[in-house]
Amino acid sequence: MSLNKKLVGAVLFVSTAFGGWQGAWAQDKGEIGYVGFDVNTSFLSTFAKEIEGAITAAGYTPRLAHSDSDASKQANQVNILVSSGVKGLLIDPVDAKAIVPIIKRATAQGVTVVPVDGSVSSGPIPVQVATDNYGGGAMACKIIGDRIKGKGTVLNLQGSLDNQAAQGRSKGFTDCMSKDYPDVKVSSQPFNWSSEVCARVAQTEMSTKQVDGVFAAAAQCLTPVLSILKKQDRLHKVTEEGHVPFVVVDGTPNELASVREGYLTASVAQPLADIAKYGVGYLVKAMNGEKIVAGDTDHGTKIVEIDGTLRDLLPPIAVLAQNVDDPSLWANKK
Repeated sequence: MSLNKKLVGAVLFVSTAFGGWQGAWAQDKGEIGYVGFDVNTSFLSTFAKEIEGAITAAGYTPRLAHSDSDASKQANQVNILVSSGVKGLLIDPVDAKAIVPIIKRATAQGVTVVPVDGSVSSGPIPVQVATDNYGGGAMACKIIGDRIKGKGTVLNLQGSLDNQAAQGRSKGFTDCMSKDYPDVKVSSQPFNWSSEVCARVAQTEMSTKQVDGVFAAAAQCLTPVLSILKKQDRLHKVTEEGHVPFVVVDGTPNELASVREGYLTASVAQPLADIAKYGVGYLVKAMNGEKIVAGDTDHGTKIVEIDGTLRDLLPPIAVLAQNVDDPSLWANKK
């Protein structure tokens, strides 16, 4: 049995799960791997499709795997892909620190690595590409803070705090609240990217204190929080008296449907297709020996150095009732 066939059996989630190889076997540039965080939300599964398409469009064969939100499984899948001979790797890190030695090992074996969506704390990487998560948290803060008129208590559902996307969203939210709405009390609680955990945490918080607004770092909290509000007879539309401001990050179809219905105040949509496009683009450039440098990009952003690594942080989009049907939003694309 060839190594490639063994790999298909070993990796839990291969690109054939997303509609086949798209003719990639006819290409001759080699293979690029992607090890995702998970596929347990429509954002993550659609992101994997976008990555696969961008790799194929660049002329490479895609090799995709996901990690079930498990850092050790992600490390194992990276090692499998490196051993199989991929030329480059895109990784959506489960744990910002735990993945660093894995990236160093891959790089030492001649494989270029670019983190996408999530970020890593350090490592020999040419650039990282992600949503401006800090800006997304601040965006949610402004929406909620204005609606509650700078008074009351808000619940900040943080994701998993070993993940830099969660850290950035939470810090952006709490920094903004401290600065612009100093009279608002923030209760911050992690939910580890789990809808079940989010349901338990939110139920405890919302049944033991008066919560005047909710910010959730990801789509896993959408249904649990709406369900709790309904049980408490506090689920009112944005246009109705008593509406509890609720903002969720990701921009999934369910979030947009809830915005249309009027129960979700806003969704902070991530520029999913652009993260995939530019992530693959930077990886190919680096694989070909091109050095990525700080400064303005050709797509309206600026590559900046943060904690010793270069990052291209793409702006999120605040999705409200007035722009929820925008065809450019990833969840509205057919």
